[in-house]
Amino acid sequence: MLDLHDREWLAIPLSSVFSIKSTSSGIDKNKLIYQSGKYPYVTRTDTNNGINDFICEQPSYGMDTGNCITVGLDTQTAFYQENSFYTGQNIQVLRNDKLNAINAKFLIPLIKSTLSIFSWGGNGATLTRLRRSKIMLPVDESGNPDYAFMEQYIKERERQIVQSYIDYTSENIQMGGERFRH
Repeated sequence: MLDLHDREWLAIPLSSVFSIKSTSSGIDKNKLIYQSGKYPYVTRTDTNNGINDFICEQPSYGMDTGNCITVGLDTQTAFYQENSFYTGQNIQVLRNDKLNAINAKFLIPLIKSTLSIFSWGGNGATLTRLRRSKIMLPVDESGNPDYAFMEQYIKERERQIVQSYIDYTSENIQMGGERFRH
């Protein structure tokens, strides 16, 4: 079983782990071509993976490609975006060649923890502050983020959760069957 305590952890600047850029779109909601569509419109909301709506193509704006983490600066939100999307304002896009849907589940809580020092207003997250912020990550022997460990850890935790659900339902089915026989 993988243990978080079996690894060395280092505080690494976010800008050393990710390329951090402003969104390609940054569409103010009142400027949207508001027709239902297939493209996620990611905003600073802290629900629904940051997705405010699904919209049609917006020809006047660029679209961000998926496989990235979006960060809402004012709200300190962070979500993995698998598919291409448009965004509202003040969204930063974090990319890394080794990022995927599995290790993002490990990274996002750590990013949110890093962002928790910021607040709305004077001490809010700015692009500069975001780049300078440090994230605690497990590292390999060379001191680089250990993405293989992150993936294995998440996979193992997911297997444990599924197994506990299977055990729970099996136990209750057996108990339910006993009740009906008496």
